Formats: sequence, C-alpha cells, structure tokens
Amino acid sequence: MLKTSTPVSKLEHAHPWEWEVHPGKRDLFRELGELFQYKDLLFRLVKRDLLVSYQQTLIGPFWILLQPLLTTIVYSVIFSRIAQIPTDGTPPFLFYLAGVIIWNFFSDCFTDIMHTFLQNARIFSKVYFPRLIVPLSAIVTRSIRLGIQLLVFLTVYLYFLTRGQIAPPTFQIVLVPLMLVLTAFFALGAGLIVSVLTAKYRDLNNVVQFGLRLFMFMTPVVYGASLLEATPFRLLFWLNPLTPAIEVFRGAFLTHAAVPQEYILWAMLLVLILVAVGAWLFKKQEIKVMDII
Repeated sequence: MLKTSTPVSKLEHAHPWEWEVHPGKRDLFRELGELFQYKDLLFRLVKRDLLVSYQQTLIGPFWILLQPLLTTIVYSVIFSRIAQIPTDGTPPFLFYLAGVIIWNFFSDCFTDIMHTFLQNARIFSKVYFPRLIVPLSAIVTRSIRLGIQLLVFLTVYLYFLTRGQIAPPTFQIVLVPLMLVLTAFFALGAGLIVSVLTAKYRDLNNVVQFGLRLFMFMTPVVYGASLLEATPFRLLFWLNPLTPAIEVFRGAFLTHAAVPQEYILWAMLLVLILVAVGAWLFKKQEIKVMDII
C-alpha cells in the first residue's frame, strides 16, 4: 500500500522556522567598542611598524633625532639667513624646530593613514578585526617618535634658557598636550577620507603628496602668525587647525603670544567634524574598497 506524502507547503505551515542564520549588523559604534578588545593587536602593529621602519639602515632609530635637526638647520639657513623671515624675536633654530616637529607629526600620521588600504590589503582580505585599528596604530607609532623629538626640543630649549636668550614658559604650556591631540585627530580624520579615495583612484596619491607639500606653506612652519596679521589671508590662515596648534606650542615656550580662544575652539570643532566624517566614510566603504583592491 502506497503512502501519500504531505505537501511541502503544509509541512512548512505545520513546522514554522523558529530561528534563522543571518550576518550580524555591524555599525561604526559597535566597531569602536571592539577596539579595546583588540588592544593586543594594536600593540603588535605598533611594534611591527617601529621595527620595520629602521631595518637595514645604518644608524637605525637615530634617524628620529637627526631628521628634525637636519631639517631645522636647512630651514635656519634658507629662511632665516637668506630669506630673512622674522622669527618673532626668538632664536631661529628653536623657532623652526618647533614648527618642524609638529608638522612632521601631522605629515607622517596623515601619510601612514592615507595608505591604510594599499599597505594592508593582504591582512584585510584574510582575517577580520576592526579596520580602524590600523590607522590608530599609525597614530600611536608616530606619537612615540613625537615624544622622542619633544625631548630633543626640550634639551635645546633648556640650553637657550640657561644662557638667558629666552624667557621661561608661560601658562599656555597646559594647552600643549591638547594641541598635540588636535594635530593627531586632524591627521586621522583627513587620512581616513583620503585613504578611501586613493584606494579607488591610485593616481590621486601623487596629487595628494603634491598638495601636502603646498599645505606646509599654508601652515606656520617657517614663519609666524604675526607675518600675516595685516594681510587679507588672515582668516584663511587661522582656519587651518595646525595654525593654533603650532602657535600655541611656540607661544608657550618661545614667543609668549596668546592665541585667541575662538581660534582654538573653531579648530577643535572642525577637527571633530572631520574625524566623524572620516570614520563614517571609512566604515561605509571598507568592504567595497577591498573588493576593488
């Protein structure tokens, strides 16, 4: 005797699905919460970057000290002695060293973050981890270099201070850590945005590198804010978040000139918006970018 089978539709109706498997929703805030769980990976990436940077070099990590010193010597000769650009009554070597250290910190962080997808494509395609770990590791790595270079600056500063050529630091010194964080976040936000663009369009890398060189001359690295006070470019000059960062640093140790609070607040607001937009765009486009690479 043949048994009749129950129709599929009746089976589905009699035994409805109680659960289903689907990919979990991942958003930016959840990934930010995961960053702490991957702190060991962050430290490993920092260690890797520090070791790779100075492998097969003659003097190794001593380049951290020599790079800003050599650049400062060149700037002192060209812009102080030949071009005779004023340094607001401070020793030219210290004046340029302050600008060079902060600019190098921003430039190095921005360049490393800009190449996040291009330099880590193999890792991204093999294993999951919060991709923002890589840009953050670049910030931490460059912050270690910054700390060493700041010790060099303080050593030179104490030399001029003991000789009576400069006055002791002012109250603005309490704002210096905030300005360094502002510089790092500025590089982070801008770097995240550019990393997505340069991963999709490789030729933009050359355009960005050229623009970065021009941007240095829009930043008070080799001149002070007093040089542009009477020019129509004054407002545009202060819209650059690096301007209050460098001027606060110089004002605390060298020029003793106070930076208007509205410029500092504007720079902080602009950088926060830039970081928010950069993190959102980075998170939204990371999978699409990996498919292209």
